[in-house]
Amino acid sequence: MFKKTVPILLIIIYLTGFLISFPYIYDNLFGAEKWESIRNIFEYGIMFCSFLVFNALLLKNKYTSVIAVILCLLLSVNFLISASCFFIYHSGFNVGMAISILESNMNEAMSMSYMFILPGILFFVFLGLLLFSVNYLKKNAVAFNTKFVIIALLWLLMPFTFYLKHRYVSNKGGGKMIKSVYYHLSDFTTALKIQEDINTIKKNIPVFNIKKIQPGIENVILIIGESERKQNMSLYGYAKKTTPYTDQQAENMMIFDHAVSPAGITNLSVPLMLSSIHPDEFRYRYDKLSYNIINMANQSGYNSFWLSTQASARGITAIASMSKNKKWVNGYDEVIVPELKKVIQKKEDKFIVLHIMGSHPNPCNRLPANWNSGDLNCYDSSIKYTDYVFKNIFSTLKNTNSVVIYASDHGLKIQGDKLLHIDSKESTQVPFFVWFGDKVPAPYIITGHEVRQTQTTYIYPLIMKYMGLEPPQHYKNEENKYLNLEMKSMEYGKLPE
Repeated sequence: MFKKTVPILLIIIYLTGFLISFPYIYDNLFGAEKWESIRNIFEYGIMFCSFLVFNALLLKNKYTSVIAVILCLLLSVNFLISASCFFIYHSGFNVGMAISILESNMNEAMSMSYMFILPGILFFVFLGLLLFSVNYLKKNAVAFNTKFVIIALLWLLMPFTFYLKHRYVSNKGGGKMIKSVYYHLSDFTTALKIQEDINTIKKNIPVFNIKKIQPGIENVILIIGESERKQNMSLYGYAKKTTPYTDQQAENMMIFDHAVSPAGITNLSVPLMLSSIHPDEFRYRYDKLSYNIINMANQSGYNSFWLSTQASARGITAIASMSKNKKWVNGYDEVIVPELKKVIQKKEDKFIVLHIMGSHPNPCNRLPANWNSGDLNCYDSSIKYTDYVFKNIFSTLKNTNSVVIYASDHGLKIQGDKLLHIDSKESTQVPFFVWFGDKVPAPYIITGHEVRQTQTTYIYPLIMKYMGLEPPQHYKNEENKYLNLEMKSMEYGKLPE
């Protein structure tokens, strides 16, 4: 009796994974579109049952049984993605997350491995139940006859039916295969296409209409932080002293009190910060990423440098690759300071990007073994460590003609004891400030607080100003459009808290 119930249990688990990946389908079960949700659940249930029969038939032959095992393994990975998003990020899966997975490197994956213990266990449970069910059906239920062959082919035929419906009935001109038993496949194919389009920026070097109106600052330095919440910085009023050195420098800074990021993950926010592309255009005009601040610097007489402690990611690296000088450094963020010291010794105008690890998950891994965190938790300690790195950078640049612009790529939302990358106003609130060296010409020095809400895309015209160029009268995103994890532009005000 138990063996007979395993396939039924597996179908329920599979559909549960499907629903937690597309929570709107579950939510609609209790709303006006309940029949649409029921139809979706029914369709995916039919495809999964067909998948089980298909693999049971494959197992009947020793040569095709290997294919069955591979297909089951891939479906288990599909389930692992669903479980990981639910238990780690408390959200469904989307294109933005697919881009992050494709752009992850081994070091980053290892640093977050502890978060995948429970999803990993569920992966093996699902795989075990899947192989058990397929083997049970092979021995007790299915046979090579017309009925079972037709059932076995449904999971392959139904996606093409959905394709034709999407292209010629519901959304003429579309053509995307929107449904499959591997329900995350669509997001990955979209992400791959986006990566291909983004990489085209390497082949397109634009010509800027640059108007130089005065000599620029010698060292224009942009520091891109990682996952830093301004809510956890004493510079912005946090009760714990997490930014003691930066606090002391506040009188020598322009501080943006209400800065927000244009997206909730690094691979979307950084390209938006560094180029003239608008969130409305991100899915359709990737070529505009060529109009980025690196190319601008190159054509305005600045030698460009990209120094990073973050391993490469395709979209960002596509922009970084346009720097005349680039170097990825292994180690904790402080290792970037000696590299900066070497660069500023050059007697020329320089634009330098420092891309640091900051508070990237897992924040405990961002701290040297001898780092004294006091009574701070790992996340607050990572912020205090970043402040220590700033101390070394500011000390290096104090007696120079240098300006430092700092902004985090995005923030995080706190939910219980978890720090989440999700679309919310809380996770867009980021630190953004400008610090001035002692030899910066007086006309460039403006300190104090900017109280208006400012998106970090303002970095683009700000850097133009410090290079002595005529900045645009309006920066591209004063209306604060936001690119969500579904890769859709939306009004910032419509984000949930």
